[in-house]
Amino acid sequence: MSTDIERSISDSLEVNDVLLPHLPLLLQDLWVLGSSVDQILEVVGTLGLPNDSKVLDLGCGKGGVSIQLAAKYGFHVVGIDGMIPFLNEAKKKSVEYKVSQLCEFINQDINEFVLQEHEFDLVILAALGGIFGSFGHSVGKLRTQIRSGGYMIIDDGFLRKSDSHKRKGYEHYKNYETTLQELLAFNDHLIKEVSTSAVSKKINEEYMNFIRKRGYELIQKLPELENEIRSYIRLQEEECEVLENEIEGALWVIQKG
Repeated sequence: MSTDIERSISDSLEVNDVLLPHLPLLLQDLWVLGSSVDQILEVVGTLGLPNDSKVLDLGCGKGGVSIQLAAKYGFHVVGIDGMIPFLNEAKKKSVEYKVSQLCEFINQDINEFVLQEHEFDLVILAALGGIFGSFGHSVGKLRTQIRSGGYMIIDDGFLRKSDSHKRKGYEHYKNYETTLQELLAFNDHLIKEVSTSAVSKKINEEYMNFIRKRGYELIQKLPELENEIRSYIRLQEEECEVLENEIEGALWVIQKG
């Protein structure tokens, strides 16, 4: 794994280099890593895409979104992620769901992957925060991955009250008006907007229960990492508080103009 990929993963998942090798253990109970998968599946069903459509899932993690899209709609899905253990889990799940022939999982930094243009019918960026920078920068990169008339799904959110946020990894969050301006900066079409706050709260509660459980287990095995593990748990708890109290979760479907 290259230094660039490690840095990208560390930033997006808020884990330091010491704990990064242990991340698969800390997250072993989670298949879908924070994204609103049920709502993604629902809105995709309203787009009328044919069964042979090609979908790109950036930062696919363990394939929770990719595999269920392939299973439900018959789409051909390409998932990109920098964590080999996550991709190995995704491949196992694709076999379990009998869609391995429809799923391709590639180990690559998504920042590198999007440097080359593609012609997918749909691209998904779910629960990855500001990995591409602002929403404007994100859309600018996503639209290079889809054909004209193709769709982008962004699972993220906007600030409820303030205009900016200083927490690391949250600098891309803006108020609703500014967020929409950035999302539509290329004169694309907003097809659908869905609130995900209620679902996100439930997901985050389950997420934290599993993280604490596995974190404390890891402390018993590797007591020398106790400070790092407890620090990671605190960071995740702080993130959940910010998401619940300051950010309105939203799922946007945008059609490339």
